[in-house]
Amino acid sequence: MLQLRYFAIVLMLMMATLACSLAERLPMIAKDEATVLATRTPLPTFTATVETQIVISIPPTPTDTPVPPPTNTPEPTPAPTNTPEPAPAPTDTPVPPTAPPPAQAPAPAPTEPPPPPAAPAEPSVGANGVIGKIEFRDGRNTYGVGEKVFVKIEAALPGGGGQKPFGVLGLTTDTGQFQSSWTNATIDGVFRHEDGIALSSPGNHKIWLSICFSAIDVCQGGGDANWERFEPGLDVIIQ
Repeated sequence: MLQLRYFAIVLMLMMATLACSLAERLPMIAKDEATVLATRTPLPTFTATVETQIVISIPPTPTDTPVPPPTNTPEPTPAPTNTPEPAPAPTDTPVPPTAPPPAQAPAPAPTEPPPPPAAPAEPSVGANGVIGKIEFRDGRNTYGVGEKVFVKIEAALPGGGGQKPFGVLGLTTDTGQFQSSWTNATIDGVFRHEDGIALSSPGNHKIWLSICFSAIDVCQGGGDANWERFEPGLDVIIQ
């Protein structure tokens, strides 16, 4: 509490000292101001002799002119002109007529297979007392080149009785071929067998039954053999 009072007294003394110092300086400030005011010279007044007019050109206020928006409309494409070509002038040259297509030859009629051969006439008794004959086994008389022609062979004695030995029995052709079918046997009343022979050349040919009535070694030996060819034989076509 004592300290607060001491601080207040010191503050009052400082304010009093400041006030006295300011009072002493006021007459000097007033004196200096009067001296300055007494020596001030007024400036002359300027009078204009010519009235000057300054023309100020004020530019017009720009206006916001709306700009049209761009359009994306494409420019129309001119349509192409199809100018027809002029027709060629007619000519007086006659146009030759088109020849008709050649007539096609008529197709040949299908070839019918030949009828089966007629049964040969009954053979007669031969020089050796034997009746020999052959006939087509398959009922046809047309064969290909190299195809075997099969026949049925029959050699019989008159009345179907008795015996007759032979050395070789076979088939022969008009081309000189021979097919041996049986050797060194005996005709005991009737002898039946089947065999075939192939012809190598096309055309109309003949096949016969041939029997050698000599011993087999003589039949194979040559000219003294007793060979007999039985008629009428068979007519065969080789294609």
